[in-house]
Amino acid sequence: MKFERLILGTAGIGGIWGEVSPGASVQTVLLALERGVKAIDTAPAYAHAEAYLGEALRQWKGPVPAVSSKVGRLQGFTAYDGRYDYSRDAMFRSVASTLERTGLTSLDILFLHDPAQIPEGEFGAAVAVLQELKEKGYARATGLGGNPPAWAWPWLRDGGVDVLMEYNRLNACHTEAMDTSLPACIAAGLRYFAASPLNMGLLGKSFAGFSGDYPAWLPAGDLKAASRLHQLAESEGMPLRAMAHRFLLSIPLTFNIVIGPSNPQELEETLGDFAAGPLPETLYEKILHYSKEISTR
Repeated sequence: MKFERLILGTAGIGGIWGEVSPGASVQTVLLALERGVKAIDTAPAYAHAEAYLGEALRQWKGPVPAVSSKVGRLQGFTAYDGRYDYSRDAMFRSVASTLERTGLTSLDILFLHDPAQIPEGEFGAAVAVLQELKEKGYARATGLGGNPPAWAWPWLRDGGVDVLMEYNRLNACHTEAMDTSLPACIAAGLRYFAASPLNMGLLGKSFAGFSGDYPAWLPAGDLKAASRLHQLAESEGMPLRAMAHRFLLSIPLTFNIVIGPSNPQELEETLGDFAAGPLPETLYEKILHYSKEISTR
């Protein structure tokens, strides 16, 4: 089966959620390419992800995949290392370092990472630098990589960028984007990438751990939604992870999905989920009902 809608996210294999094996991370990229995934997303902030991607691309003998990366958020080695520099010099240095680490000569998409971290009065200047990088050939398209604040939407609607990537806005826990940013992007002719299909692992391997001692950043409403979804998945005889992945295939709108495996086994499980296709209509409608019920409380 082809996986045209899937994009391999590299935060997990980079090591920001915990220690990883460099060899396994490289093999995860190679396996994704062998199985037909044609796009990869990375970032300097994803610890060693760009270096592992570069090593995988040096070993890969097939067609070069579409690669996106980001500027603005500096290299960090955990998910909580949030350091930022949106100055022109820093953004140019960041892209140069990305190209060196990955071995590429240009990127398919360059995202402004975590746009909500930019003061409103400085946002236009950051977008202008992003466009300059595109004009100089560093990237063929530009985007916002992270949930944008309301005041950023004029740049999206008026053609300031080409792609929007959001996280935890379109998954089985959160369907807000179905009524807001996704149709807005479609109307504006922008591509939309749904990242974190498992809600930062809550709908996957982290469900049990988060249920016992959930982290401070996880809203209590998310945990409640995940618990109901877990019960629903059990009643249907399928893993919560698989139900969450297949839910995205059931949404009747056009968008891409950024998956986040941390190793080859997780990648195989994820691809198996998507290969199974959309959910039965009745199950899809139940998940929508649960999500909207939680969001209105």
